[in-house]
Amino acid sequence: MKKLLKFFSILAIILSIAGCNVSSVYGISITSANNVHTITVNETLQMEAKVYPESEDQSVTWGTTNNEIATINENGLLTAVSKGKVSVVATSKANEQVSQKFALIIEEDLDDSVDPESITINVENEITSCKVGETITLTASILPKEANQAVSWSSSNEEIAKVTRGVVTPKKEGTVTITASPRNHSEIKASVELTFEKSDDPIISKDWPNMKFATHVEYVVAEDETPLKVKGVVTHLVLDEQEGIATYFLQNGMDGYYIYAQNTYSLPVELGKSYEVGGMKKYYRGLHEIVDVEYCVLLNENIEYQINEMHTLDTSNLEEMEEFHASKVTGYATLESVKPDASKAYSVYANAGGYDLTLRVDPSYMSKEEFEDLYDIFDTAVEGNTFTYTGFMTAFGYGKPSPQVQIVNADEIVFDEITNAKILEIATSKIKVAGSVGAFTSKIVLPTKIDVSTGVNVTWTSNSNLIDVVSGTVTHADALTNVILTATLSFNGETRTEEYSVLVAAKDNTVYETIATLDLEDAAAPTAQSYGNSPTKQGYKAATVNLGSPKANWLLDNVLIAATGSDKFDGTLSMRAKSGGRIEIQQDGEYNAVSFDAATYGNDATGMQITVEYSTDGGKTWKTCDQVVSVETRTLETYTFVLPKGTKRIAIVTIKDTGNRVNIDNVNLKK
Repeated sequence: MKKLLKFFSILAIILSIAGCNVSSVYGISITSANNVHTITVNETLQMEAKVYPESEDQSVTWGTTNNEIATINENGLLTAVSKGKVSVVATSKANEQVSQKFALIIEEDLDDSVDPESITINVENEITSCKVGETITLTASILPKEANQAVSWSSSNEEIAKVTRGVVTPKKEGTVTITASPRNHSEIKASVELTFEKSDDPIISKDWPNMKFATHVEYVVAEDETPLKVKGVVTHLVLDEQEGIATYFLQNGMDGYYIYAQNTYSLPVELGKSYEVGGMKKYYRGLHEIVDVEYCVLLNENIEYQINEMHTLDTSNLEEMEEFHASKVTGYATLESVKPDASKAYSVYANAGGYDLTLRVDPSYMSKEEFEDLYDIFDTAVEGNTFTYTGFMTAFGYGKPSPQVQIVNADEIVFDEITNAKILEIATSKIKVAGSVGAFTSKIVLPTKIDVSTGVNVTWTSNSNLIDVVSGTVTHADALTNVILTATLSFNGETRTEEYSVLVAAKDNTVYETIATLDLEDAAAPTAQSYGNSPTKQGYKAATVNLGSPKANWLLDNVLIAATGSDKFDGTLSMRAKSGGRIEIQQDGEYNAVSFDAATYGNDATGMQITVEYSTDGGKTWKTCDQVVSVETRTLETYTFVLPKGTKRIAIVTIKDTGNRVNIDNVNLKK
């Protein structure tokens, strides 16, 4: 897994440098004091959690699946409340999508005033041997009967068999000694020797020649360390001749499989040939693999495979893409952004049929020459241009994996011809003009150059003097007015025109009084461990915060709270909203207007459009304001929306798929 680990580490570094505020936390392990899994009512048990990677913030939020059975405090000290089964849950504070469970059994609190004197083991049906894959059940009796009957079990060799509450599960052939002791009295013990034979089941015994082939569904849903045998033709092969290992994609029809680090000294493999392969399932942060290959047989048959088309499918949906995991896929997409790197792996972000598509270019999946050729292609690619791609559907992610297509062949990335007309078409798509201008907006931004290829010039005309196309100054008349703006784009002697209709609100001389604010001054300051995000709300997942003056509950969805300055630990906070973000007050009030500051975040693309939704019935139904603003600057500017009479609740909403992240601050509700 060394190459993949290196790849994932690089990805985490890239995201951190890019300011993506994506925590690199990918896992949690939970342990109990003395590895205890069973306690009695009223007992306490100290739990410990370790967050991975260990360089991340180690703090977690503790909880249990049933507080009527057990409770746990913020320091991980668990208290048993009543008899039953319960799970302890630890959730990373740095990444709320990553959590782990630890199963516990709570038993009745029996009398410990009577000391145990002896213990005996009873073997169900007197069976002391079985085959791997079966189980043997043991029970224990403690004398005197008045003593606490709780038992501690142990196995002399857990690699051969483990014992849980008296149920012995063999892992492989061999002999073990199972020991039972009264709990807290290890000096008193009884033992029984058990023998296990090889299973007749080909899967359990790993009898590869007689094992049935796994279906693709079985390959995807199988748990780690499940033996799997598959067959197919090798569609892509990466050989490390120095280490003597091969990593490759195998496909049969539409079903693909990913084989990792096969020993080529004992089990050689070649591109384009068909094999049946046996190994162990491993799931690694979204990637389904077959590892520890023990069986690989060349087949004298011509296995055919198909390249699966993604044209109309949701390539951003992990569940929908699992059907195609490790198979060869093709599609048609529009390039959104790429920063190719000549020395390490990078991602290519695109849009395919309205769905997000991520392509991955990783040098560990191809030859040096192929990687250089792909760099040349993406280094000269024009964002907004369309292209066809062919690669292998995989997935990866910290906490919540997402689909991505591994690109391994430069010939399988083909961009459309970039004519002058195409350049103008792309440039036109980049122009964002809000459909309305509020009564308190005094200026809008009209671009004069679009960054496509060597640059496209834009000139503007207006059918009304309410919008000055040179300065962007807006004048408000006595009545709502529809203004038509015309953009003329020119490139290499060719031109293209596009009209934009803008509703200019009537002037409003009303003086509004601010009755509530949300300026984030009472939010917790970020720490180095939180990577510039406020512990008050450091993830985009929907949650309610209690902030503002006066304090109120605000729903933040697709919104986090983070530092805004160039030094992300400087404590200056704002709300960072993604596409489809929502900032909604949860209490009723009498609101006649709302203002807020907004700016494009970092180096993200400008043009995010924001509107306001309002409710007159306490949030039961919502309507959308006619006004829309387009955020075109990277410094905070103030936007004001006038609300209909009777508005009781408001929500600031970033319109989906109109731009990248924006910072929003200084929300003022007015009367």
